[in-house]
Amino acid sequence: MEVLIKVVEGLLRSENAVIVGVGNILRGDDGIGILIAKKLRKLLRGMRNVRVVVCEAGFENVTHILMRRRPRHLLIIDAVYVEGGRPGSIYVFTADELMMYPSITTHHLPLKLVLDYLVSHLRMEVIIVGVQAKNIELGGRMSREVLNAGKHIVNIFQEATTRYIL
Repeated sequence: MEVLIKVVEGLLRSENAVIVGVGNILRGDDGIGILIAKKLRKLLRGMRNVRVVVCEAGFENVTHILMRRRPRHLLIIDAVYVEGGRPGSIYVFTADELMMYPSITTHHLPLKLVLDYLVSHLRMEVIIVGVQAKNIELGGRMSREVLNAGKHIVNIFQEATTRYIL
């Protein structure tokens, strides 16, 4: 997961970055972005250059935060479905690659459409971290594979903060 480590290290060194965890905690694995964002909000609390946003109601509902903050870097953490992917697999891709990894969250507007608009106005670098979901049934529990992937992502952030912040 060298790519993710490099993304996290670059994000933490950035002058102005936003992390958005997207999902729906009522749909099992679809809540992984929310779970990770809540943990990162506590972990990165003292950092002025990074803001963590928990987004449970559609990514388009945080555009006002992004327009106000004008980040140079945006990291979105979300559940994805990749055909043939194993539950809990972690994918790192750019906004341009988004069409290959359709989101399974309850976005009211397509994520690609919202990102294209934001990037054209803010000229920011966008990276998406997707975790392959296993169970997205309403009222379902988060699978062990996806929970373990979430812990792994948080651990990468924790190790990077220890190396670069302290």
